[in-house]
Amino acid sequence: MAVVRAFERDDYSPEYGLVVLRDPGGFGVPGDAAELPRERDRGDEPTGTFAGAGAGWITCQAGDGYHVVRLELHDSPPPDDHAGFDDVLETPYRARSGGLSLTALTGGAGQTDLDLGDAGPYRVRVACRRGDTEDGFGDRWLLRFWPDPAPRPPVWLARARPAVGPGYDGWQLELQYAPMELAGIVNVAAREHGGPVTVERVDEWCRAHMRPPGWLDEPLWQPPREPLTTGHADLDARNAAQHAEVVARLAGQQRRLDEIATELDVPPVHRRRDVLPLLAAAGILVREGPDGYRAGRPARVDTVLSLPPDRVRAVRQQDARARYGRLAEDLEAVLRWFPRAPLEATAAKLAGRLLVSEAELRDGLAFAERTGLLHVDGDEDQPLRLWLGRRASTTPAAHTAPAATRPTARTAPAASAVAPTPAGPARNPGGRPTASFGLSAAVRPTGETTHRRATFATFLRHNREERPGPPFGAPPRAGVVETNGTVVEWRGGGRVELARLPAAHWSRALQTRHGVLVMGLGHPARLVSAAGEVTEIDEVRMPGVALLDGGRRVAVVDAEHHRRVIRYRLRVVDLAGGPVETMPWPEDRVIHLLGAYRGQVFFGDQPEGRRVTMRWTPGSAPERHAYTVDQVDPISGTGSVRTAEGVTVVRQDGTTVTVPVDLTARLAPGGDRLWSVRRQPPALTLFPVEPGAGAQPQVRWLPHDDRRMPQGMYREPIWEDAGHVLFGYQPWHFPRDPAGGVRLSVRDGAVERLPASGPPGQPAMFVEPLLTP
Repeated sequence: MAVVRAFERDDYSPEYGLVVLRDPGGFGVPGDAAELPRERDRGDEPTGTFAGAGAGWITCQAGDGYHVVRLELHDSPPPDDHAGFDDVLETPYRARSGGLSLTALTGGAGQTDLDLGDAGPYRVRVACRRGDTEDGFGDRWLLRFWPDPAPRPPVWLARARPAVGPGYDGWQLELQYAPMELAGIVNVAAREHGGPVTVERVDEWCRAHMRPPGWLDEPLWQPPREPLTTGHADLDARNAAQHAEVVARLAGQQRRLDEIATELDVPPVHRRRDVLPLLAAAGILVREGPDGYRAGRPARVDTVLSLPPDRVRAVRQQDARARYGRLAEDLEAVLRWFPRAPLEATAAKLAGRLLVSEAELRDGLAFAERTGLLHVDGDEDQPLRLWLGRRASTTPAAHTAPAATRPTARTAPAASAVAPTPAGPARNPGGRPTASFGLSAAVRPTGETTHRRATFATFLRHNREERPGPPFGAPPRAGVVETNGTVVEWRGGGRVELARLPAAHWSRALQTRHGVLVMGLGHPARLVSAAGEVTEIDEVRMPGVALLDGGRRVAVVDAEHHRRVIRYRLRVVDLAGGPVETMPWPEDRVIHLLGAYRGQVFFGDQPEGRRVTMRWTPGSAPERHAYTVDQVDPISGTGSVRTAEGVTVVRQDGTTVTVPVDLTARLAPGGDRLWSVRRQPPALTLFPVEPGAGAQPQVRWLPHDDRRMPQGMYREPIWEDAGHVLFGYQPWHFPRDPAGGVRLSVRDGAVERLPASGPPGQPAMFVEPLLTP
């Protein structure tokens, strides 16, 4: 019973409230024909009431905060010493490669954190102690693994939370976000206060949490701002239509709120503070005294308001799923790991395995059968017999009609009152849509396969028929970084490979006075000199930097995270190896780097929720800038800020010009123009910095083909100098002739192609040229 290996992390932050472990080995080894778990290629990862496991995955229900997660590999079953934990589950787990990665729901499988040794069946005991961290805002997890050649179904050893959920009252969907946001604010304010809160105390809480003064007196439904011009008639028409759609939706929400206020016999709601009496009448809040409010326990919305039948049915179905959906997943997990069908057990034995009452078990079985996760035979006096999936239909179906499911005799729990599922085509055996792309492709009908081949042929034909591109021009003047890490420059018309950087995800490269600075997120930057010497810059570990002093120094913001504590530092690094200067600043104050001009660094601050711009000259104390800006041009020092009227440009002499253009527009080098990019069809749009709406934009169209790509065919542009812009190709764009992108002249719209560099189909990253005053 010895611990063979262990891994522990004390600052794990769950994504979407889930602790996620995955096997980095992908989809297993060839010839893996193990029968368990059943339905393992379905593509879902159900967690049930606490945790779930399958072939290459484990997921656990978690809350917010930073958690301590410890993984242990044992050579045999560990001692049964889980008395100090709130929730404990033992479940089989099938390793595909033997590795195990503690990752995030959308993060994929990372590096191996715990090496189990070999692929195959294991058993894991998942234990959780709630709130057992140094700050009390996270949970402590212990997952113990050991080999188990004969998998047995999961068994629940401890439950601190009910297996049946609290249900769904339906008010969120009926009232929409804005009223329920205020209800949540009152709940939090009352909890922090320790009792009911007045409107004045709610107002104080709002001001202390980044709401502007008078927030409660603003209209409940904030009307969207009028769209500003993009410089393109078609995009302006689209934005106007979207604006009208939002206005109509808000008007509909107001009408519905007026109807609810009338039905609840409360005054109409116009301002945010007007919502409080309505929330109290609905039971969402409880009114105490003349002006005190605290959280309530509202009845389900269909028992308070008059709703149409389809809405009543939907609310009841959602309520049933919120109550019994996770318990149904627990039941399904037992069947997925049971070696043969059917599973036969008494209600008392099965309830004991899940640590639920027999009444909760039967309610969960009813929901699971109704939604198609499983079907069951047996009654109060007989052992239960359970199978995965829907009950097979016994009624012959017509050749052209889908097979209808037979309604079961088991009734729904009284609290949910869910209508039976209408007859129709059977779903997949687990009751949820399949998310396995490989399986979906394998069972596609021949007709669809033929259609896909025709589509692919059309795609190839479009490639063959691609119109000729513009002429080739010179390579990017500052060089490129190829996907294999090679830093390349061109000198005298010839290609020069300066250095090959180690394999890493490099995401930005800047030309500086001392060479090319190549950066990525989370690892030290590399400075590649003109002679090919590589220097590691450990202080720069993120791509969001700004150059100052003519490219001799670089400003970077460090954000050190540990659990709930984040420490911020703004530092200026001398690229020649001189001292690193750190700005005097409270470490708990967020710093937003905006840019640099000459020897000054500009950054954003939010004291008491108000956005201001600060500036810092190394060697002195930071001071407040006279104007609030979002961007600083490194050539002229001109700033810009987005406002309701458009983009306001602030020049060095303090004069301002508001250009009524779409807020995606940014300052061009030199500060005398704004620019924006459209993707389909691609174009660069330039706006002169002039007051009023009379100035006409310049549109510079880019070459494109007839294939529509959701993200366009070009990457984010890079200004090569004040008169030229580089557009690199996206990785999914394959031009007829190898090219790395195009160069656009903003003066006359001339376009030339850039020579390709690096492996085919892997566009190189352009080095951003040094732009100085």
